[in-house]
Formats: sequence, C-alpha cells, structure tokens
Amino acid sequence: MPPRKPQHGAHTYRRLLAYARPHLAIFAVAVLGFFLFSTMGVSLIAVTELLLDAVGAGIQESRGFLSKYVASYYPDGVMPQETARWLVPLAMLIIILLRAIGNFVGSYGLAYVGRAIIHQLRSQLFEKIGQLPSAYFDRYTGAYLISKVSYNVEQVTNSITKAVKVLFRETFTTVALLAYLLLVNWKLTLTFFLFAPLIALIVRTVGKRFRKLSHRIQNSMGDVTHVTQEAINGYQVVRMYGGQEYENSRFESASDNNRRQFMKLVVANNASVSVIQILVGLSTATIVWFALAPGMVESMTAGVFAAYIGAAASLAKPVRSLSEVFADIQKGIAAAESIFEVMDTPSEPEGGREVLPKPVRGAVTFESLDFSYDEAAPQVLSNISFSVEPGETVALVGASGSGKTTLASLLARFYEPTGGRILLDGVDISTVPLQDLRRHISMVSQNIVLFNDSVYRNIAYGDLEGAPKENVLRAIELAHAANFIEELPQGLETVLGDNAQMLSGGQRQRLSIARALLKDAPVLILDEATSALDNESERHIQSALTEVMKNRTTFVIAHRLSTIESADRILVMEKGRIVESGKHSELLARGGRYATLLQQQTMG
Repeated sequence: MPPRKPQHGAHTYRRLLAYARPHLAIFAVAVLGFFLFSTMGVSLIAVTELLLDAVGAGIQESRGFLSKYVASYYPDGVMPQETARWLVPLAMLIIILLRAIGNFVGSYGLAYVGRAIIHQLRSQLFEKIGQLPSAYFDRYTGAYLISKVSYNVEQVTNSITKAVKVLFRETFTTVALLAYLLLVNWKLTLTFFLFAPLIALIVRTVGKRFRKLSHRIQNSMGDVTHVTQEAINGYQVVRMYGGQEYENSRFESASDNNRRQFMKLVVANNASVSVIQILVGLSTATIVWFALAPGMVESMTAGVFAAYIGAAASLAKPVRSLSEVFADIQKGIAAAESIFEVMDTPSEPEGGREVLPKPVRGAVTFESLDFSYDEAAPQVLSNISFSVEPGETVALVGASGSGKTTLASLLARFYEPTGGRILLDGVDISTVPLQDLRRHISMVSQNIVLFNDSVYRNIAYGDLEGAPKENVLRAIELAHAANFIEELPQGLETVLGDNAQMLSGGQRQRLSIARALLKDAPVLILDEATSALDNESERHIQSALTEVMKNRTTFVIAHRLSTIESADRILVMEKGRIVESGKHSELLARGGRYATLLQQQTMG
C-alpha cells in the first residue's frame, strides 16, 4: 500500500465536510431539525415538572421552577386544576409532534447531503483512478483501489450521515440538558464539570487508537478483495490444479486478519464507552449525594427535583452516543485519508500545448531513449535510437523482458522516458497534450479488454461512439469478425458479459482488432495481436492487417517470428538494447541473434 502521509484528523474531516458546501442550505435545515429534536426532548422533561406539581399541591407561582412562570399568568398566581388537566397533555403532545418533525427533517436532510457527498466523492475517485499513471498500477493492485471505491467510501458515508447525525443531535441534547440543569440548580450542576476533563482525555486517547485500527481494517479489507478477485478471475486454474484449498486458506487468513483488527476496534470502542458511562453515572450519583445534603434542595419542589434528577440521568444517553460515534468519525477520517491519498497522487503528465501538424503523417523518431520503472530499478531500455518513416512497418522481436512492450508503451506515453525523447512528425510527444497524442495511435494488445456492453459499443467505444455505422461494419469485415457476430443471439446488440467470456479467445481478439481498425489512426501498435487466434483465423487476420497497415506507421511486437517476415524492418532487442536491425532476409544472412531465435522456434 502507498506510504501514508501523516495528517491531522481535523484537517481531513474539514476537507471532507467541504464537499457539503453546495448543499449548505439543506445542511442548515437538517441542523435546525436536530436542534428542534433536542430542545423538544429537554422540554418534555421540563413539562414533567408541571405534571408532578399538578398532581401535588397544584401549579402555583410560588412553587416549581417552571410552574411559577406558568402560574404567573393567572391573577391569583394559581393555575386551575381543570386548566392544567388539558394544558399539560396538550403541551406534551405538541412537544412530541415537534420532536418527531425535527428528527425527520434532520435525518432526511443529512442523509440527502451525505449521499450527495458520497456520490461526488466516489465519482471524483473513479475519475482520478482513470488519470493515475501506469506506474501506480504497477505498484498497487486494482483490488486495493476497488476496496477504496466500495468499502472505504462507505466508511466515509457512516462518518457523514450516521456520525454527523448523532454528533449534532446528541450535542444539542447535551447542551440543552446542561442548560436546563444550570437554570434549575447551578450549584448541583457544577458537579458534572468535575468529570468533563477526564471524559475528554479518554475520548482523545481512544480516538488515536480508533484511527490506527481503522487504517489496519481498510488494508485488511483490501487483502480480502485482492484474494477474492484473484480466485474468481483464475477459477479455471484454481480448479484444474487443485488450488481450492490453498485459496480457501489464503482467504481465511485475510478474512481472519480483518476480523481480528475489527475486534480490536470493538474492544477499544466498548471499553471507552463503558468507562464514560461509569463516569457519567458517578457524576449523577454525586449530584444525588449533594442533593440530599441539608439545605441544598429546600427551594425545589418534588416535581422540580424529580425533573432535575430525570434530566441528570438523561445525560448518560447522549454522552454515551457521542463517545460511540467517535469511533465512526475516526473510521471515516481514516477512510477519507486513504481516499484523498489517491486523489492527491499526481496524474499522468498532461504534456504541453504543442500542436501536431495536420494531417499527422506518422514519422516516429526515438532519440537516445532510456527508461527504468523506478529510480532504484535497473535500466529497462538503454540508448534506443532509430527512426521510422510514415507508412513503414517495424517489427520488434526478442526474448521476454527485452523491452519490446515497454518501448511501445513509451510511444503511447503510458510511461515517461528517464532519458532521451520520442518525436512524432518532428514534435516531442512530451509537449503534446495526451488526448491529442493518443487520438493518433491505435493499439491492439495481447491483453484483450472488452466491456460488459453490446458488441457494437465495444467496437465503437469512447471517442469512436459517433463513428458512422458503415465504418463500423467495414472494420468488422476487415477483422474477419462478421460471421461469428451474425451467429450471436442479438447480433451487434448482444451484450458480451464480464470480459466477453462467452466468446473464444480468437473472437475476442478480432473484436479488439476491429476497434483499432475503426479508429484508423496513423500509428498502429500490434502487441501480439494474433496471439489468441487459431491458424486459420490468423491467416485471415494477417491478410486483413496487411491491407490495414498500408499508409500507416506500424509497430509489430511478436514472439512468433513467422508472423513478421514481411516487415519493412526488424529490430532485435536484448536486455533493453537494439542489437540487430534489418529485413528478414538480411538478418538471416548475417547468422546473428535473429537467426538464432528463428532457429530455436523452428526446432521447438
């Protein structure tokens, strides 16, 4: 996983909440809803005082804390019992109704804002993943990125919706309860504040532990996703070679690690909540002890005292909820740090604003090109220099690891050279905007990629979506794909499923070739383009490619040397260097490395 940059949790959470700015009005309404919910909850406790006084000596101006204000509206300072009989239940009903409305408005409003933020965050993360340099995917598996988009974003969801909901609602409740207690008897209430520093210290200490464990949980979840993805993608190999027990063991180990990390979080969370509950209970007991001291509650009626103790006891729930939700906030912060880490990773270098001459002819020049995947890694390419004329077909051959595919990847700017430069029609490609450069390059790779979409949309993909249908059909014909497409259930509209597993390797490769043909770019890269085809299909494809390669610069990477005999030039690569160059017949006559490779394949 990427090294983590230490960040302050408050900074990360503020950055996360900044996504709420476009929805500030709804957020404010939600906060007001929670404020109404909390204050009405305390008001309900206060009305209990009226209820108890009403069934006692009656609601009189000289009695309870709240009773004296209500009774003051009557000339004799006493509310009639009949009036109290309907007023107190009505007040309770109105308070309960307002409390329900406040909770609905707050919960719905915050859920709306939360999901809007998550949608925006997830969309930005997905867009960022599409802009990450190829080197990032070399270092970190796709499973970890998938885990961030799915699991980590959901952790952020909890910290925004559930956590913020509890944070506002219970904070308002706590403040309202303390305000009521202070108004009724400020001397007794000061007892609570004796325990506040200790509670704050526990929350702060445990918070650091929460975030550390949350990072571990997210990493372990990435391991679970990684093992699952490998086992599913490679299910045929797993079954053929009896690897099910091994994969089960790997998954069980990854899942158990996730379980252990999560249980550590549960222990830390529940231990802190229990300690805080004990402290709140201790403070309540201390209040009762003081309240029973002579002279402390002489001015309080039974109703006032009962309401006061009820309010004091009610403090335990919001304080407990706040301590519990702190774990969700810390998990959300840890998840947000993980997400922002990806979003802060530098994107592919966009290049300058140099404009390629139109039309692009396809003259390619490699000048003293060097490349290594990492500063500490050995050179993959060393001092590569050659030029290709427009329309020329150049084959790159050599043993695996000689640098053939890397050289082609540098032309498409999937990587940036560590030395030297590449020119297209005399323009340094590093100064050309990526989109403009890649618009003039087609690639057919040995790694076939097809999407869970129709045959037609897999060919007319991306920028090719608006291509005329006759052009699509012509590309299909040239790729020798028309016959098998017609046999599919819905023809061109057949949805291929996950990576087109319903098709054979040769059929999938022909769709990939048709896509490249439709693009009709002046530069074409064929990286083992016929590797998945049977002999008959390969013969058809080779004849089609011969036509397609006319009038365009083509780089052919092939292990089977028999497929590149007609190339205008063959470059033999070894350990990142070009060791031979020439036509097929010339290289054979020299009896060098190319002749040796061909002899080895023939004998094999």
